[in-house]
Amino acid sequence: MEEKNISSRGGILIITGTSIGAGMFSLPVLTSNMWFGWAILFLCVSWYCMYSSALYVLETNQKFAHGANFDTMTKELLSPAFRFVNGLSIVFVSYILVYAYISGGGSMLAHSVNTALNIEIDSFTSRLIFALILALIVSFSTKAVDKFTTAMLGGMVISFSLAIFTLLSGKEISLLLPFENMLERLPFAWAALPSLMVCFGFHSNIPSLVKYYNKDSSKVLKSIRYGSLLALAIYILWLLATFTTIGRDGFEAVVSAGGNMGALVGALEKDSTSSILSLMLQIFANFAVATSFLGVALGLFDFLSDMFKLDDSLKGRTKAAIITFLPAVVFSLFFPNGFIYAIGYAGFAAAVFALFTPVALAKKARATMPDTDFEVSGGNARMMLVIVFAGAVMIFQTLAMLGLLK
Repeated sequence: MEEKNISSRGGILIITGTSIGAGMFSLPVLTSNMWFGWAILFLCVSWYCMYSSALYVLETNQKFAHGANFDTMTKELLSPAFRFVNGLSIVFVSYILVYAYISGGGSMLAHSVNTALNIEIDSFTSRLIFALILALIVSFSTKAVDKFTTAMLGGMVISFSLAIFTLLSGKEISLLLPFENMLERLPFAWAALPSLMVCFGFHSNIPSLVKYYNKDSSKVLKSIRYGSLLALAIYILWLLATFTTIGRDGFEAVVSAGGNMGALVGALEKDSTSSILSLMLQIFANFAVATSFLGVALGLFDFLSDMFKLDDSLKGRTKAAIITFLPAVVFSLFFPNGFIYAIGYAGFAAAVFALFTPVALAKKARATMPDTDFEVSGGNARMMLVIVFAGAVMIFQTLAMLGLLK
């Protein structure tokens, strides 16, 4: 009876919090070449396809026993080869995002220390400090992650609201309206598609919410729908604020500086003499990357602990921490400004477990398992749309990697 009284508000915040994070700081940079019109259109398309695939995860998960997760579902319904590829994509995305957040977080830490204390920290030292502090939190316990994440989410809400209000005050909206060369800017939209998909990467939360709400599909559905819509609204506000503040020409300097978080926040700060804006941007940026890092790293930490059968002792958790964080730290030594590129590669692999796998699971579950109280509407046409979108993400990321897209 207690589970029935749990509000869906918590699930909404979990979905929004998982979606909103350090990826916000890649979004304006990645969409600056396509500009506002294409950015909003493709962002909405990405939301709809990712929202639909999330519903397929919910539909399938409802047909399994309480507490079933992705691995259980793929093991039961899909071939061993598909299950292996799906698991590999999860590990790859987790590692690449941990690296991306170390790259972005180190950049933001260096920028904040330089602004506040006028102390220069080299890029590798800042990344190492950032990784070590948050790795200790993850390694300590899940409860520690929960406490830190809750506190930082509160700080994110306040700092984001104040920053957006300041950035939008008195801005020239006409900067958003250069539509005369929209067709020329379309190739930039294709190149950014994989990264836009990552903006709604909350699918790993769905089995947890199904378990939390005791398979009450209506509450999970509300969490997915309103949580993802809230994330979409926040992204649109963020693009509106950054585009009108920096302008198209200003983004060239951000990209030439590596496109990292520190470069973007620095460009936003230059437009205003407000010390409050500078402080709010830095608080929001540091909290955003930290919450994203903690969520992704905790999932990878637990996944690897289970894979290698590492116990919860100090020795076991130390080993898990080493294999979780060391590869990303070493990689950041050789590619210090890989934040933007890493987000794109994550989109390529995430297309497997966040788009292809949910459709495959739902299709097989409908054919072999009893119906439940929830089934995604739209039939095969909606499934095909998600598959086409997944294929487009992988094709355009491949073309971008080969230098065939701008």
